Amino acid sequence: MSRRALLKQRPRRPAAPRFVVARTGTAEGNGHPQAIPAHSEPMPAGDWREFVGRWLEIASCTVSDAARGDWEVGLSSALQKRWRRQRVRLVFDPLRATLPRGAWFTAPGSTAGRKILEAAREEPIVTRRTALPHVPGAPDDGFASVCRTRGLVWGAPRLGPVRYERRVAFHAVVTLWGGLPAQEPWILLVSPEGELIEHHRETELPDVRGREGLYQMEDELAAETCDRLASQARAHLDEMLAEREGEWERSVGKLRDDELARLSSFFAARVEEEEERARRRVPNQEGAELEDGGDTTSLKLEWDRRAHEVRQRWALRTEVRLWGLEEWAWPVTEIEQEVRSGAVHRKLTGRVDVARGRPALPACPTCGTPADMLVRMKGTIACVACGPR
Repeated sequence: MSRRALLKQRPRRPAAPRFVVARTGTAEGNGHPQAIPAHSEPMPAGDWREFVGRWLEIASCTVSDAARGDWEVGLSSALQKRWRRQRVRLVFDPLRATLPRGAWFTAPGSTAGRKILEAAREEPIVTRRTALPHVPGAPDDGFASVCRTRGLVWGAPRLGPVRYERRVAFHAVVTLWGGLPAQEPWILLVSPEGELIEHHRETELPDVRGREGLYQMEDELAAETCDRLASQARAHLDEMLAEREGEWERSVGKLRDDELARLSSFFAARVEEEEERARRRVPNQEGAELEDGGDTTSLKLEWDRRAHEVRQRWALRTEVRLWGLEEWAWPVTEIEQEVRSGAVHRKLTGRVDVARGRPALPACPTCGTPADMLVRMKGTIACVACGPR
């Protein structure tokens, strides 16, 4: 029997099992690394998936569900010219062993994710919405719901008419590079004058219901005004990121120090072994001693090079990308309420966020700063900071 016939009769060896390497993700908002659980089901839709879906919808793309939790996306004409294709399949499952032909693995930090963020950065999403009033628009006790008192009694609150003012929300994605990269959504709400009203590390404004369009506002923001507000919002974001970078540095600092300690112990042991080997050799072998000295020097140089690489890899670097702008018509009203204690009567005025049904902190009658607690002080009313200690 020929060799070829014997090879055909020999049973084939079973194929080796395929190993699937699970990508690692980051905990949302806190900056600490978190491993993706090892399971075969598709990952649940998170903030990144919601962001991609919202961006594709506003970019005039058609999104339909596909098998295994994927998306089949029909691109708009602008994205067709940009990406040179008419349709694309997006895969969000990080444990998928293989991808369909022509599909994109879409996740923060992936190639498709960077393409989406670059497109959103060059052409930020601009929407116009109206915040719906909360029912009731203000609490029955007025300032008493947000400001405590000691020895004082609140009167009945009086509310003014509801009016709508313009506010602008900037959506950004902050990427923290440094050993274990993390991406965080940020949203900043500013006034038309550029003052920071509130900020959140979320994808949407919390506790706010909205609808499309601007109520009682027909004029649009000029391009110069948008640029000015964007620069002011970026300045506010840089101030807040300084504190966030400190938190991130403390969270990854221990991991960096542990890696440097392991590297130092390894090379210190190697250098000690080389020095011990050199001492045990015969003294008259001059060439061997020179060679041993060269080995020790090369080990120390490699030690320094590897330590520099570790510090470079763990060096903190922050990247900010603006991807969306929301113009809001926000309902607000004025509130007037009396606070009294014996013969002392004071009327306090402030504003009420009708969208959340929550008044702002009243101003202290003495120093004028927002006060969360008021007390009586020598015939007048003051906050805790300027009151009796």
